[in-house]
Amino acid sequence: MNNKNIFGVILAGGSGSRLWPLSREMHPKQLLRLNNEYTLFQSTFNRLSNVVEPENILTITNVKHSPEIKIQIDELKNDLKVSKDIKVLIEPLGRNTAPAIALSAYYIQKLMIEEGNDPIIFIAPSDHLIKDRVKFEENFAEAVKLAEKGYIATFGVIPDKPDTGYGYISTCQKDEISAITESAVKVEEFKEKPDIETAKEYCRLGTYFWNSGMFMFKASTIMDEIQKYSPEITNNLKESKLNESGPTMNFEDYEKMTNISIDYAVMERSDLITLLPLKCDWNDLGSWQAIYETSPKDENSNNISGNVIDVDSENSLIYSTSRLVSTIGLKDTVVIETEDAVLVCDKNKTQDVKKVYEKLKQNNDNTYLVHKTVYRPWGYYTVLNRGDGFLTKLIQVNKGAKLSLQLHYHRSEHWVVLSGVANVRKGDETFVLNPGDSIDIPCNVKHCLENPGKIDLQIIEIQKGQYLEEDDIVRFEDIYGRV
Repeated sequence: MNNKNIFGVILAGGSGSRLWPLSREMHPKQLLRLNNEYTLFQSTFNRLSNVVEPENILTITNVKHSPEIKIQIDELKNDLKVSKDIKVLIEPLGRNTAPAIALSAYYIQKLMIEEGNDPIIFIAPSDHLIKDRVKFEENFAEAVKLAEKGYIATFGVIPDKPDTGYGYISTCQKDEISAITESAVKVEEFKEKPDIETAKEYCRLGTYFWNSGMFMFKASTIMDEIQKYSPEITNNLKESKLNESGPTMNFEDYEKMTNISIDYAVMERSDLITLLPLKCDWNDLGSWQAIYETSPKDENSNNISGNVIDVDSENSLIYSTSRLVSTIGLKDTVVIETEDAVLVCDKNKTQDVKKVYEKLKQNNDNTYLVHKTVYRPWGYYTVLNRGDGFLTKLIQVNKGAKLSLQLHYHRSEHWVVLSGVANVRKGDETFVLNPGDSIDIPCNVKHCLENPGKIDLQIIEIQKGQYLEEDDIVRFEDIYGRV
């Protein structure tokens, strides 16, 4: 298809709390590879690139995830042999899907098309698993027909069982809609996640679908409907400046946006909503049970990954990232090990993992936020110890790699080289450090760390200060495009 008047928008925010402890707020599920070649975000981009020109695919994310999103897009550009710029819109803070979709549509209208053009926009969450691309493309082409006629097309998943983890959509037949494309139906009502008895009734009726969160519409249609039902969002957009670099809107302007989903803002209120039953497979991978259901199984119906020794377990998901995990006689159980947390739960209770995540967040326990080991384009760091006013890391800089030129307002750093050679820029001075050498980096001093050698550089970093979080980084130069 690849019509130049069709745009794709990938929604790449969210915390992925139901896939804790593998997913964290700073590294949510859409950025995970989950034993695949590509992350869920990259798989979504690849899928869209078959029906939308890659340069017409925008990703909207928040400031904390934008560096990783840009890195993953650069990987895709090499694989897809794309030389043109691919846009990443950056929210200065989370404001749910209605402001994100409105900002994306407004940006396309103002900065990416000729005046008077009215493009079609497809909205895709970044964390869906769809393997049958041929049938997905058939659905996509049907949705284009509906959007061209001024409708908003949703994509409904045919339930294969009563499930309380999804919202549902009630539908009915309308001749004027089925005349456009035969399988399309009119949306009557959006339903919240039901209890099990209500879900059984929805499945029995056969006119209810799971809400996939995918939509298609003309830019003018969605902007008119948002103006009609949530005018404060469009009014804020019209009064604000769109930035080409950094956050796409200023913090003060975006903070005024209503924190509301597109379902509440428009879809539950508009009379233009239609639905196409998805012909393709679909899973939002929103729980460990969903991961289990879509993963290959052994002869005992287990999915086992990593350093695991199992005896006589059945129907279980066992995942180890670092340490040896031994299991005996489990049934319908999920075991997820990371270097700083272990989850063990009934496979039918995985929707409740979010409750653990929320408790950790309330208790200011950093295991909801980051892993002990965090990967960066230049290498990785591992948190070794944390206390009142100090934090110790092991940092590995890959050969030939370089950290950004940066400073910190709230912390000083002390580096000790363990192996390799370090080129250090500190203010206006440069230093070459060998194993055993050390250097102090005071607050408010620009500095940069580079590995010029042929082996990996490892250093111990000791941070001291009253605020030791990763957002206390001000970048001035960066070869990975994070400025």
